[in-house]
Amino acid sequence: MYRHILIPTDGSELAEHGVAHGLALAKSHGAKVSFIYVVEPLLAITGDFASVLDRAEDAAREAGISCETIQVESGQPHQAIIAAAEDKGCDLIVMSWHGRSGFSTLLIGSVTNKVLTCTKIPVLVCR
Repeated sequence: MYRHILIPTDGSELAEHGVAHGLALAKSHGAKVSFIYVVEPLLAITGDFASVLDRAEDAAREAGISCETIQVESGQPHQAIIAAAEDKGCDLIVMSWHGRSGFSTLLIGSVTNKVLTCTKIPVLVCR
């Protein structure tokens, strides 16, 4: 059913949960995976973001799943995720959700929520 799955990650414990679910689904469907890490422009100079994608790539390799990694600098992570999914021809996006609700969601926003409301590609949300 799924041939190409996009899995956004930021290296957090919660995002790793989404990575694990996405890899399991990819393995069961024989799908390939693209991992994306969206770095906000102001943070791009302060960290080693390649290690996050390296860990995801290692997990895919261990599971025997074909993958590629994408690092994008963007102030609008949801737009970068959607654009990557469209550009790569992904037929599913698998991502985690922090579970914030109410006022904190209004203040902080939710990348997952924005992806859900702005894309036509199916999204599997892991909690």
